[in-house]
Amino acid sequence: MSQTPGFQQQQRQFLNYLRQPQAARLPAGFVPERMAVYIDLLYNKFDESLTACFPVIYSILSKDDWRALLLDFIAKHRCLTPYYRQIPDEFVQYLQQERQHPGDWPFLAELAHFEWIELQLSIAASEPVTRKQLSDAELLANVPVFAPVIQLLHYHWPVQDIGPNFLPSEPPETAIHVLGFRDSEDQVQFVTLNLATAKLILLLNNGLTGQQALEEMKGDDLSDAQFLELTHFGQRILADLHSQGAIIDVLPA
Repeated sequence: MSQTPGFQQQQRQFLNYLRQPQAARLPAGFVPERMAVYIDLLYNKFDESLTACFPVIYSILSKDDWRALLLDFIAKHRCLTPYYRQIPDEFVQYLQQERQHPGDWPFLAELAHFEWIELQLSIAASEPVTRKQLSDAELLANVPVFAPVIQLLHYHWPVQDIGPNFLPSEPPETAIHVLGFRDSEDQVQFVTLNLATAKLILLLNNGLTGQQALEEMKGDDLSDAQFLELTHFGQRILADLHSQGAIIDVLPA
């Protein structure tokens, strides 16, 4: 049996009131006290999901500011997914593309993305992995194999350090590079990188051996002594990435 236009209209009025109880008109046949129950249920469901996924943002905002942020999200963002577990995805999109509030922390959208990435890395499907013991020579001569769940991230703000005790008002002069991955014990790890290390990881992901990647980084303006220093740097970086669990194996060149 098809829905009547009148019933559809009442549905829309009901949903509009849930999203914007201060601005929308009360649907016919409902009283404010009963609607308040539905409004609280909706808010609490969003609050439960987003507090769990964005604990740092929750910790740096006052309770009033957090509530105002969530109410604005509920009122203004049109969710394109029916799945509860994807509410955090929609929240990040809202902050990145729709939110315009001069009182927000300037790093809010990037911090939300960083916290969201941790969730994505933790739930990504992957076969169990084992990290092999590898020597520096093996890492240089072969193609390093990274953990299957991994993401190279770039930000304007030092999102990995932001918290109640560190709330920067200006971004640093250089970009922030972070490698996020899930290690062999299924723990999500984040490693802050400098620009050279980020570039080295990009080259390694293109199928180069450690030595080939360093040759690519050499360019034409390095002396032999400087390239030797670069090689030592590369060896340390590869060894560190391996010990931290980002590199788990090697393949022949």
